[in-house]
Amino acid sequence: MPSIRRQILLLIAVLLFPLAHLAEAQDLTTASIIDPAYGVKAFTITIPAGWKFQGTVLPGPECSQISFPVFRAYSPDGLSEIRLMPTFDWTFHPNTPNFHPKGCMDFGRTITAGEFLAHYEEMVATSGMHVVGPMPIAPSYQQRVERVAQNMSRIAPDIHGSADAAAVRVETRNGSFVIEQRLRVYVECRVSDRTGLGAGGGCSAHVDVLRAPEGKLDALIALVDAHDLVRTPHEDAWLQRVLQTNKQRNSDRLAALTRQEQDGAAMLKKQSDDFMATSQRNHETFMAQQESAFRSSQNGAIAAMNSGTTAASDWVDYALDQQTVTGSGGTVKVSSAYSHTWSNGQNQWYQTSDNANPNGVLYGNWSEDTKTHGNGKPY
Repeated sequence: MPSIRRQILLLIAVLLFPLAHLAEAQDLTTASIIDPAYGVKAFTITIPAGWKFQGTVLPGPECSQISFPVFRAYSPDGLSEIRLMPTFDWTFHPNTPNFHPKGCMDFGRTITAGEFLAHYEEMVATSGMHVVGPMPIAPSYQQRVERVAQNMSRIAPDIHGSADAAAVRVETRNGSFVIEQRLRVYVECRVSDRTGLGAGGGCSAHVDVLRAPEGKLDALIALVDAHDLVRTPHEDAWLQRVLQTNKQRNSDRLAALTRQEQDGAAMLKKQSDDFMATSQRNHETFMAQQESAFRSSQNGAIAAMNSGTTAASDWVDYALDQQTVTGSGGTVKVSSAYSHTWSNGQNQWYQTSDNANPNGVLYGNWSEDTKTHGNGKPY
């Protein structure tokens, strides 16, 4: 008679065999992501053979000007899906008052992957979402996260890097289908030992989402984790273009500042040589003009950035096959496959492509939502 321990081990092996077998048997292929800023291939992504793919490269925000990929790969029936979401960045500088870079989150400190995942669940919560519970992190993924932390610590002697990962299983309903999802994130942070204005640091959160019909999520997880299908290896030629562009931009900024300082110094010297009183008045007028020009330029830059942010949010909605609507249920992300979305103010939504009115057919008082930009701003 085999021991009870051996019987349990044999049972576990039998249960896990189909998942492992599926992960090995599934054919894979590759898809390319083109950076629209340069028109060249930036990333090569491995996906299941026969799946459809969409992806692009988005520019980083003020606090982390590193471009990052987003993509979705989905099965022919559209029910199973792998998504890499936009990177979430934030910085914190405790000795710099009112420091709020555009396009960045405002956590103000380092947080764990579990804490970020709780915030993320609140941001993406939709009708009927049910959190089942935490999920384990695959050893290969954990090792990759640990290497990220080690690389963060190599940036500079006074920089300390950290990274951790967390995952949770949730369930939603798509019509009559129960959809299981795994939300997974790793958060990387770098914190400086410096004091004064140099104190603080920054973090980035990287979220991937797996979706599959009820009972099929574990097989998809086994496939994705066995081959690390959310990894995004970059093209060296693309990275060199990005680094060269950033280097040239920084050089141009420095040269412009140098010219501005030199011109200002020459003008001030001439004014001082001509006549002290006149020089003082001219200097005050110059400074007022500079302040006005700066504020005008700053307002223009802010307006341009807001416009770019709105356009980028619309592109993300398009790339991820979704739309943003607002109504009695608040502002939410829903499928873009339908032209009309209704809500009843009770965390329920109904979508249709014709003029069907759910009032009198479905429970509650329904009103039609209004489509907005991806960041919630009205058209």
